[in-house]
Amino acid sequence: MCLAKAYTNREMGEPILENISHMDLDGKSIRMETMFGEEKVIKGKVLEVDFENSKVILDISNILGEGDMPELAPS
Repeated sequence: MCLAKAYTNREMGEPILENISHMDLDGKSIRMETMFGEEKVIKGKVLEVDFENSKVILDISNILGEGDMPELAPS
């Protein structure tokens, strides 16, 4: 199984999150959830999705901590 890894600003260092099974986008924030139930919310936008290599490249302005998670509009 090849789940996605998220990286910031085209830098291919350590991913900010691995094993991503679901992403919600609302235009301002990106909520990512792993197959293990871990969630991370990023303020920013998706720059690129590479399906072949399971990579998501994000342009981030701020990583939100726990308790700062915004309400995302339902899809």
